[in-house]
Amino acid sequence: MTKTPITQSKPFILLLSIALALSAGAYWLTKPAEVTDPSLAIDALTNPDSEALQQLINNQLFGDSIVEAPGIGADIDSTTDRSAMQAKLAGLTKNVTTQQLPTAAELEVFYQLSKQRYRNPSKFWFEVISFATAKHGGKVFQMAEQALNAEQTPVGDRRDQYAAISSLELETVYGQNFVDRLMAVEQKNADGQSLPCWYGPISSPLGAHLVCVERVVWGDYQALEEVENQLINDWRFSVSQ
Repeated sequence: MTKTPITQSKPFILLLSIALALSAGAYWLTKPAEVTDPSLAIDALTNPDSEALQQLINNQLFGDSIVEAPGIGADIDSTTDRSAMQAKLAGLTKNVTTQQLPTAAELEVFYQLSKQRYRNPSKFWFEVISFATAKHGGKVFQMAEQALNAEQTPVGDRRDQYAAISSLELETVYGQNFVDRLMAVEQKNADGQSLPCWYGPISSPLGAHLVCVERVVWGDYQALEEVENQLINDWRFSVSQ
């Protein structure tokens, strides 16, 4: 059995390969460049249009369900109008807490229970003996109580005297709990007794404090009608909690 020689086909295949290569080269040489900088193509993949992307995310998450909450529409967007700001606050509070409105009786009870919060600032003349948590750690109250119960004048880590300092200023220095406890001194002094010296311990972010109150000018209470909007918002928040 004889085999058909294949040596004659090799030149033909070689010529065909060369022709294809030349054709491909001519195509790419004559084809206009679409991207001259390779980094542009990479940027297009790694840095998509942020605005378009955000719109796509919003559509996927919310669709047509994005609506303004009642009471906080465009008619009260002005931040220069005090009444508009109050309306915006009321609308936001209503929608994040409860839609309910308190009755007149409920609002009166809430006002009486939290009356101290709606009082004008008081002024205090007093002395403070402080015991630092940074120094005494978990024993800071024990140290303050021991000094309070001692027969001599308390000695702590720091001694401060204040004259005519407002309750608002005190809050920035010692915190709300300190001011609330000082405001309770009024109850002790309501029957004509002398102001307490020394009094405490009172806690604050700084530590524990003993206070000698010399004089107080109490701030008057704001009428319910004057703080009604804030009172309703606070009532709603307390109900939601």
